[in-house]
Amino acid sequence: MPLTPSSWDDLRLFLHIARTGSLGAAAASLGSSHATVFRGLKRLEMEVGVRLFERSRAGYSLSAAGAELLQVAAAMELELAAATRSLGRRAAWPGGVVRLTTTDTLMHAALAPLLTAYRQAAGVQLLISTSTVQQDILKGEADVAIRAGGRPADPLVARRLCRIESTVYRSRRLGGVTPDNLADFPWIAGDETFAHLDSSKWLLQQGLDAQTVLRSNSHVNILNLVKAGAGLAVLPCYLGDLEPSICRVIQAPPKMWRSDLWLLTRPELRQVPRIKQLFDAVYEGTRTLLPLFEGQVPLVVSAAR
Repeated sequence: MPLTPSSWDDLRLFLHIARTGSLGAAAASLGSSHATVFRGLKRLEMEVGVRLFERSRAGYSLSAAGAELLQVAAAMELELAAATRSLGRRAAWPGGVVRLTTTDTLMHAALAPLLTAYRQAAGVQLLISTSTVQQDILKGEADVAIRAGGRPADPLVARRLCRIESTVYRSRRLGGVTPDNLADFPWIAGDETFAHLDSSKWLLQQGLDAQTVLRSNSHVNILNLVKAGAGLAVLPCYLGDLEPSICRVIQAPPKMWRSDLWLLTRPELRQVPRIKQLFDAVYEGTRTLLPLFEGQVPLVVSAAR
């Protein structure tokens, strides 16, 4: 028989009995009476149609069915606690809470000022994740994503922000590098989590993968290694062109490494005011950064040096 809403209180009693091993200890931990806990357990056992505990002088031990129910009930307890904490956070922020997933690269180079301005204007709490494991928006792991790649599949709501260009960079201290002698120098590349990138595939095709002396799951780490003179690397122009200590080896970004930057959310969130405001703020904020994202900045930077 399936559990009904009236079962939730009895499930709570069941959890305490399972954890303490006796009705008396469960009652004490709940601030209740022995009789109340006993009646709750009997109701639950009648509802599920099986005995949940084996009774003995040593106390109450879980039956096979009880052990199975314990796993479900404990998971429900954790989910309820997480939901309660989330609702508490939302109550503390009149504008609500927005969970954003993006990359450490974008946060390092461009997004921090835009997101700061948005948060202040919207009055929200902004939770930002830059994990290398992409969070699934459709499963509710995040509300909004800012990601590079091809056009996202339906049913995600997607807004294209700009084009992203990438090219090969070196430290200015690492001399003698030209587009024709790339195989003569050590390389820095992404780990297996970057294997889907066209630049990673290119390294393999060119035989430069054998020259790779350092790997990382972070483009920010790769940038810092290039700055230190550890080797050559493919970096997005919005990251590499902002660093005065490094420069391009291939001046014109190869078109084969080109991708787009997208704002993504679920269809039911698109018209939620705080999500709509985030979409508008990030889109407008990136308009002034188009030359940087699209690889046009070095002409200005070089002139200033």
